[in-house]
Amino acid sequence: MTRTANPGTASPQASSEIEIREGLEGVTPGRVAVLYRRAPLLRPVSDPSKLRTMFERASLVLTAWKGSRLVGIARVLSDGVLYSFLVDLAVEPDVQGLGIGRLLVLSVLERCRGTDLLVRGNLGRLFRHEGLEVVTDAWMVPAKRTPH
Repeated sequence: MTRTANPGTASPQASSEIEIREGLEGVTPGRVAVLYRRAPLLRPVSDPSKLRTMFERASLVLTAWKGSRLVGIARVLSDGVLYSFLVDLAVEPDVQGLGIGRLLVLSVLERCRGTDLLVRGNLGRLFRHEGLEVVTDAWMVPAKRTPH
């Protein structure tokens, strides 16, 4: 599926073709690590096997491509019935503000229709206009991790 970023979102570059793809085709641990470091998205990226497992076990992976360049990614965990959790959204810094993150979020919303979509932190604030609401009754037990 090819979608075009909304020309009204930022600059004239926003109208350039961005292809949104579903699945892992063309996605390698190396490409993900580079994107996460640049975005920046603070995830453990030093172990390629862990990165591969993160994506293989995801319910939904959407990627944004500008030609052959990976410029954005969204990773979702979902039970497909009640809840979906947008755990990762990353966009290359040089194309942030062009509507690529919005395209990815709208594509996630479309594919996760019928489930409550949960997001963390700044994503909720950034995409509140897409219907996201603040949830105050959630708690988390963070995993003990080693530094990146």
